[in-house]
Amino acid sequence: MRGMLTDKDVLTGLLFIAIGAFFAIGAQDYAMGTMRRMGPGYFPVVLGSLLVIIGTVLAIKSVVRRLPEPIDRLHIRPVLGLTAAILVFAALVERAGLVAACIACVVVAGIASSETRWREAALIAVGMAAFSALVFKALLGLPFRLWVF
Repeated sequence: MRGMLTDKDVLTGLLFIAIGAFFAIGAQDYAMGTMRRMGPGYFPVVLGSLLVIIGTVLAIKSVVRRLPEPIDRLHIRPVLGLTAAILVFAALVERAGLVAACIACVVVAGIASSETRWREAALIAVGMAAFSALVFKALLGLPFRLWVF
């Protein structure tokens, strides 16, 4: 039992189950709708349920395998860098526009790895901003401001 609780696939499965259950249960107060006319609760319930199923399969597969694979040490730099990138995007998308938020998100995400090449990160940032503007604003018509002005 003890080795099982340090197995990374079991813990990953349990984390998936917890996150999926949180969203599926949390969305129970929203109307589900149908597949054709989805209500606000449809997406979180379906995805949360799928996450619970995937987590259960992953955890069971690992327990049946009986070869626990221990968790490596936690690398804090990627966790903080990617979390900061998400927070920067969320803070900037309304205030500075989609383009600036995308560029800032990619640049801040570059902190997550010591192997980041800043020239490549800059090219990815510009490409991501252009792609996001094309897909979300031009093609889907979502009400994002592209620029601050």
